[in-house]
Amino acid sequence: MDSSAPVVVLAACAGAAVCAGVYVLCGSNRSNNSLADPGLINLGNTCFLNALLQALAAMPSFKRWLVAEDMGRRRGILTSVLQQVLTSLVRGKGVSQNPSAVLRALRAHGWVLSLHQQQDVHELYLVLISTLEEENDVRPCLGLGSLSGISKVLEDGVEDGGVSKARKGVHRHLSCPMLGLLRACLVCVHCSSKLPMKYECFYSISLTVPAFPECSLQACLKHYMDPELVCDVECPQCSKVCEECVCVRVCVSVTCNQVSGSKVQRSFLKQFHIARLPECLCFHLQRTSWLASGQLQKNNSYVSFPFTLDMSKYLCGRLLKTEYVLVSVVEHRGEPWSGHFVTFRKTCGWNQWISTSDTQVLECSRHAVQNTTAYMLFYQRTASRPQLNVVS
Repeated sequence: MDSSAPVVVLAACAGAAVCAGVYVLCGSNRSNNSLADPGLINLGNTCFLNALLQALAAMPSFKRWLVAEDMGRRRGILTSVLQQVLTSLVRGKGVSQNPSAVLRALRAHGWVLSLHQQQDVHELYLVLISTLEEENDVRPCLGLGSLSGISKVLEDGVEDGGVSKARKGVHRHLSCPMLGLLRACLVCVHCSSKLPMKYECFYSISLTVPAFPECSLQACLKHYMDPELVCDVECPQCSKVCEECVCVRVCVSVTCNQVSGSKVQRSFLKQFHIARLPECLCFHLQRTSWLASGQLQKNNSYVSFPFTLDMSKYLCGRLLKTEYVLVSVVEHRGEPWSGHFVTFRKTCGWNQWISTSDTQVLECSRHAVQNTTAYMLFYQRTASRPQLNVVS
């Protein structure tokens, strides 16, 4: 088991590293399992890397995207290496694979990863996806603010006011299957006016785990989507009304004591909706927090999760019947400052669940999967395109 701190922020190098030719998978060991699905060699404290690679190996949309990114041009080193590794995890005939080529590819992009210091699997996931998009010249435009920018990534036929369907020239495979789009709506508590919609991309949805003995993924997701009160936000409508009141000297409201030209700060209700769902949906269950004493604590509350998840209720605009199936679960075992990452995932044919812990790969039941203290959950959309619900 790995024994060092699990949360170490991945830092980017200042200079760009030079890619040294073609990396190959180095070496292989016969694992101690009798299954065809191989394990991964721990290179020191690299269970966080092994757990993520095993989780991604169960996602067909992600693997198809890696292949599609070739597009007749010179492929990036990380794209090429990752495709090789994920293919070997479903065709390795029980031979444990060496993931060192993935680490070298990330270092070639300037990321610092130590073999002897455990790091957070969710942070590695974000680094991996963003590096793949950068390598393949895919720019999702984080923090989208214009309708023209939004139309480039909306692909599911969701319409929201002036937001139209994606332009036909944007090919689906150019968008990472992990890429989704959130819409934030802010409504003034005082005058009920709305600020312009804000859009931002996401690769995963991070959910806070409450300090209860147990809860559900749906409850955590509902809490994330529920409106929250934000204070001291400038309200253009209230500012305009108060400016008019000052000009005509007829304002008698005790809440309007502004001087001419001042901006009115109000409380707003902020609520998230999903404007575009990804092909591969990732949930990150936040289990660590800092106490007032400065100590790091881990929340081991049990979070139940479904094997089939319907996300239609969380969408904005048109109603879409969109279902996902669970394909992999990453679990962290141990204390917040030390421990070990393992993965439960479906096999290539999706007819069997297996548990993977570095080189150890064992068959397991759905009941064993349900009893995990999940840290990351990966869902695959069941249909290539969602079906529209006709609403009268």
